[in-house]
Amino acid sequence: VLIDRFEKTLKVKRSTARVYASSIASLAKKMNEKTDDLSWLKKKKIKKHVADINNLTRRKNLASGIIAALKVIDERKIIEDYRSILMQADKDYSAYLQSGKRKRPYKDADREWTRIKGLWKKASAVVSAQKLFEQGESVNPAQYRTLQTLIYLKFLADMPVRRLEYNQIRFVNTEPSERGNYIITHKNKPWVWSIGQYKTVKRFGKQVFPIPAGLKKILTRLRPIVKAKNIDEYIFMNSRWKMMTRDSFSKFVKHIFKTYMGKDWTQNVIRSIKVSSVWKDSIKTIEALQLAESMAHDVRTAMKHYRNN
Repeated sequence: VLIDRFEKTLKVKRSTARVYASSIASLAKKMNEKTDDLSWLKKKKIKKHVADINNLTRRKNLASGIIAALKVIDERKIIEDYRSILMQADKDYSAYLQSGKRKRPYKDADREWTRIKGLWKKASAVVSAQKLFEQGESVNPAQYRTLQTLIYLKFLADMPVRRLEYNQIRFVNTEPSERGNYIITHKNKPWVWSIGQYKTVKRFGKQVFPIPAGLKKILTRLRPIVKAKNIDEYIFMNSRWKMMTRDSFSKFVKHIFKTYMGKDWTQNVIRSIKVSSVWKDSIKTIEALQLAESMAHDVRTAMKHYRNN
């Protein structure tokens, strides 16, 4: 119900509404409040609780969720207090990132990126041993998850490292008019990865990358299975053969690195490793710009959030 209220009142995507609702629900449970009436968010003790949160990311996210909730109940006065909390947390977070005090979950980015690039070979060995491609459309969800692992790791090795927009990738023969993330299987032209739905699309626009031969070979073998399981041909699917949500995809990524490397790494950590491996030496400006564009972030973002100091 809370998700519906956010989605309807704020006219945001359901995934965004779900994030807001989750943060408010967690806060309500902690403060012994109910989510059917959000007026308790106006209490001074709630504001003090949020302002006193030490974890800057958690403070920012919770303040954002409360601002959204206050908009739902049309409470405009107290919103400014939470905007101040949000802005200060953002300012503190930027200072923290630039201070060099942030601990990375890895030490040698160049070495780790080399390992990551080779992980697809391990996944490929598992797929071959279980003869998953040979089983075709009869594969079960657990077996398909192994195939998805291979596809994801091959994407990392061969393509720009993106955020979580992989979850929306689907096969098409020709690019549809609606914006989306597609593997376009041209008959007389090279296959391409067309990305039109992602966080910074307003800045970078639709991006198109050619599919290398190795990845194309695997995708070609995968497509008949995908087509049999999902009418829209989404590549990354859950156990019910539906498109993975971004949250599910994020957990999928963490599981892969826990399984194959024993690391609790997220997609953002993988992006960090990739950027840090490139920035390890004195990078040329044109290389920095090309890397930033392919990963759809600003160079300043790379320096602040990803690069090792």
